[in-house]
Amino acid sequence: MESVVSERIRMTPPVPRLERVTAWISANDLDALVVTGPALVNWITGYSRYYGGPAAAVISPAGERTLLVLRDEVAVAERTSAAEAVTGYGEHGFGLELSPVPLLVAEVLRAGLVASAGRMGVAGDCGSAVAESSGAEALVADVALHRMSLVKDADELAKIFRSYEMCWLAHAAIAEGTAAGASEIEMMSAAQAAAQIGNGAPVDFVADVLAGSNTAEVCAPVAVAGEGRAGPGQPVIADISVGADGYWADTCRTYVNGSSAEVDDIREQLYVIMDAAAADLRTGATGAAVFAGMRDRIAAAWPDGEFPHHGGHGVGLTVFDDPHVIPSDARAVENWMVLALEPGVYLPGRFGVRIENLFLVTPDGAVELAQAMRRPLGPQALAVWRR
Repeated sequence: MESVVSERIRMTPPVPRLERVTAWISANDLDALVVTGPALVNWITGYSRYYGGPAAAVISPAGERTLLVLRDEVAVAERTSAAEAVTGYGEHGFGLELSPVPLLVAEVLRAGLVASAGRMGVAGDCGSAVAESSGAEALVADVALHRMSLVKDADELAKIFRSYEMCWLAHAAIAEGTAAGASEIEMMSAAQAAAQIGNGAPVDFVADVLAGSNTAEVCAPVAVAGEGRAGPGQPVIADISVGADGYWADTCRTYVNGSSAEVDDIREQLYVIMDAAAADLRTGATGAAVFAGMRDRIAAAWPDGEFPHHGGHGVGLTVFDDPHVIPSDARAVENWMVLALEPGVYLPGRFGVRIENLFLVTPDGAVELAQAMRRPLGPQALAVWRR
């Protein structure tokens, strides 16, 4: 962890996730753990593939991982995953088998990976099918593994940061489009192109891009990017999420076509509110408490404004993960979690303003991710990040 984050981040690194998993296997007296589903397979083996087929990982009590993927993915899985062994299933080709999951289950059994397991942990529907076919007693592991996955190891932080960089490259396209008076859908399309070109490979991409009075509608599905444009002095809200190499980042900025002293003033006040929320987001805090502080500061600054959405959420294997900065989330946040904070205010019938950055949770308050990492953002991304 020390090689990834800035010297200012002084926390004991988390126990590596494979060690956490094997400790859980031992504590529950399991003979094997079968993990399925793209998020958890990626988390335990480091393997993620664009348009990849169903995959599974079998982990022994000693921590040896066998990754099972479609036959045509074996070569890339051997090259890119951290699994000790890779096994292929199915036949060469694409689209020949409409239901490959039974083939995956059969390969786990055929390979003898769980042959002697009397008691196994399972995550995902495919894992349960393996347990049923083998006759082993099954312990459902989804909740335990999900909770472990919220605490990020060094390699995960690096992958989230990579997606964060791609978000800011996308924002640079939004800034350019706003200045040129482009439509919402033109800017959204240009943002996705910028992220994919910057990544050098396809990315998962989700965005809200709203212009002018549409910004008062907050986000989809209330308002969806279309032909709307920001006139002179009007804002554009761009909320952009990018997933690359199996890990996500989430960001938001508000731009102006030309200039608007009113929008600029609101945006600067939101940065102050974001900083205050980050100070509140320290180890042991709850999403509910951080939300309450953010909501109260926004209400005090804009009595006639609205704040009708969450104040943030976890990111990592998904773009909208636990924990959440909402009134009902009373779970305590932990060191090495990554959360988005996104204060905003919306003036009905006029416009809205929203910002969003990622933060690393520490005992002394959350640190913005670009400031937490040793590797700085590139010049193009950095220029927009500072807006």
